[in-house]
Amino acid sequence: MTQEQQERMQEMAERIEDCFVRCGAVPQDINGRNREALDQRQAYLYRGVYFRVDRAEFDGEPFLIIDCIDDPRYASVGIMEDVDALPLTLTDEELEKRVRETLAAESGKKSRGV
Repeated sequence: MTQEQQERMQEMAERIEDCFVRCGAVPQDINGRNREALDQRQAYLYRGVYFRVDRAEFDGEPFLIIDCIDDPRYASVGIMEDVDALPLTLTDEELEKRVRETLAAESGKKSRGV
């Protein structure tokens, strides 16, 4: 991954976390040991679901991943499921839209008991 891609990933990850907070998600002080050891970002709680931004590469292309889990036991050790992959080419408006849609969809599943 290039330096430019790494910088873009960092900026986008921070924008996603800002969007989490603007939508009402609350930063969580969990998973400290594994978070540091595995270089994971902070988790956020939104309507009973834990969310986190992660990184991945698919076919050599970098993506930011939104992870989530509704079980606090798994969240407390950093185990979450991938729910959306965001390419670095998204505009700020597209990024915010995708984050809001993901938060609504995943927290809605919990409220419906799915």
